[in-house]
Amino acid sequence: MTANTDDSEVWVYLESEDGAVANVGYEMLGKATELAADLDARVTALLAGTEGDLAGLGDEAIARGADRVVRIEHELLDTYRPETFAASVEGAIRENDPDVMLLGATHNGIDLAGRLAVRLDVGLTADVTRLEVDEDGDVVGGVPAFAGGILAMIKAVGNTPEMTTVRPGVFAALEPDESRTGTIERFEPDLDAADVTTEVLSREVGEAVNLPSADVVIAAGRGFGDEIDLARDLADALDASIGVTRPLCDEGLISRDHQVGTTGYSLKADLCIVAGVSGAVHFTAGIEDCDTVIAINTDPDEPIFEHADYCVEGDLFEVLPPLLDRLEASPEVAP
Repeated sequence: MTANTDDSEVWVYLESEDGAVANVGYEMLGKATELAADLDARVTALLAGTEGDLAGLGDEAIARGADRVVRIEHELLDTYRPETFAASVEGAIRENDPDVMLLGATHNGIDLAGRLAVRLDVGLTADVTRLEVDEDGDVVGGVPAFAGGILAMIKAVGNTPEMTTVRPGVFAALEPDESRTGTIERFEPDLDAADVTTEVLSREVGEAVNLPSADVVIAAGRGFGDEIDLARDLADALDASIGVTRPLCDEGLISRDHQVGTTGYSLKADLCIVAGVSGAVHFTAGIEDCDTVIAINTDPDEPIFEHADYCVEGDLFEVLPPLLDRLEASPEVAP
């Protein structure tokens, strides 16, 4: 795709639920404004849901960087179903023919992007942590590979839109600017009840986890064994979030929403306390943007110390309990 035409567009799919947009949507909008400036294109935000759930979200999208908003509204879009959302978004894309489309690398975003890529016969660059426009006027996505050892730069060729899923937490959302103006258009998809082939029997809402936006994070590794409650207690005392290395998720000790690194989330915390982590590159890639990192490990030669601002050589089960006792006795000392 080479843009630079009057109707060139960068589309951003804003995933929403219960009247709220996922943070990654606004992060992508911020990045889309940069891409659009290089492409001489406009930014269009795409919303899908019921009329009630989308109320007010169009204005917020414009304040966050969109020049235009397309609202896909239908009563059958009350919850995410692959068949109804894929058909609806496909219809909007075919009618508008955007050049670039960004979707969040969330559970639903990944599912939707894959289905759309097949339906539209377009390339899909998945889970990018970097986006830029090359000398040919094409959008290129950077994808971590080999456990974060390299960043593979990938360009989709062929049909448009160039489709990309974006990892949450890697780009910065713009602050809302209520003075911005834009247009809001309604797209009604061609759906009926016969199109619904899945039924939502129940919904289980877990704890809210937003690691990319957390100010303080306790990052726990395999050194905790199955005693992750110590990390939870410390997080509670510091009003912090918990991040973990992949093995703790693999062992079922905590959900994937807490995973940090190339296969999880990237952090931008003011303070990250890392304990029981050796410091493999696929983990440390997720803490590079933290302001202050404190590492606790018994082995001073572990690579985690190379990525820390403060290094504590010691057993986490001897270091953390006294810290926790101090915080519980004097909460005012917490950051």
